[in-house]
Amino acid sequence: MGGLLVAGAIAAGKCSLDSSVSWVGLSAPMRGSMASNYFQDSCKNETNFVAEDLVAKTGYCPADDGIISLAYEGESYSSPELDAAYAAAQKVYLRDVTALMCSNGFSGLRSKRQWWYWMLGTVVPHKSWKSDGMVEFQSCAGGLPAAHFGNSYKNSFYVTKLNHADTAFRNGDSLLNKAKMPVKWFECLL
Repeated sequence: MGGLLVAGAIAAGKCSLDSSVSWVGLSAPMRGSMASNYFQDSCKNETNFVAEDLVAKTGYCPADDGIISLAYEGESYSSPELDAAYAAAQKVYLRDVTALMCSNGFSGLRSKRQWWYWMLGTVVPHKSWKSDGMVEFQSCAGGLPAAHFGNSYKNSFYVTKLNHADTAFRNGDSLLNKAKMPVKWFECLL
């Protein structure tokens, strides 16, 4: 979400990046997240009793400003103003991001959080199966074509098989799978 906040602030003229800055993006929801829409539906009892109970017990109900602000671009919970803000942020993102990690698979690294992202990737009605469980690849890419990405940690624009928590460096690296090495990727950028 930090990448979306930075891009939005730059687009709104609130700040700017110095020419010496390298912008490294991590799973930013540049078009929002269908998880936001699903959580909001669940809070209104419009999904299923399992999801509704889980969302309520995890503190996502009522949906707070953070969840509401990530409504997916062009969908029912979005607005013309939010869609315009997404479009402006995406232009900044495309222009300024120098390295980016997005995921097209939510299998992730073995961790206590892994089940949560498997569930989100499976239950949330994402636009595509290509997601980290929370953010779809196309939303994270923010308009960059998939061909711009490579599946090795040696690529500056890195497409992974990590879940959303893994892309925040919470669970280290896979021993062998080059599509699951976020820490090595970041080290290669330095």
